Amino acid sequence: MHVLIEIVTVSLVAFTALTVWETVRKDEGRYAALIPLSVLAAILLAKPRSVLTDHEGIHRGRWLRQDCVIAWNEIAWMRRGRNTGTTYVKSRNGGRPMSFSPLLVGQSRFEREVRKHARELALDE
Repeated sequence: MHVLIEIVTVSLVAFTALTVWETVRKDEGRYAALIPLSVLAAILLAKPRSVLTDHEGIHRGRWLRQDCVIAWNEIAWMRRGRNTGTTYVKSRNGGRPMSFSPLLVGQSRFEREVRKHARELALDE
């Protein structure tokens, strides 16, 4: 799935560049590039970000803001979404739960790691 997303992303970038090149060459409006650019933006925003675990806790990279970090001792609960299969981990400090997409590799390993470090918590399935 990751390879397919990368191929589509590269193809959209090339198509956008060719569209802009052709509209500049013919001195026409540049609105034709907005369609592939909006599709590219939608793909990049919807693409799941990697989730990492280490001795400190759980880290998830973000595009525009600082990485989201939940320390092991700050985990309030872990649940799996009924319809999506996504694993959610909530911090005691509030905020939105961190999500681990089923499209990413290693979801079961991630859940085992959270259970190992947060043994005293009652973690839901």
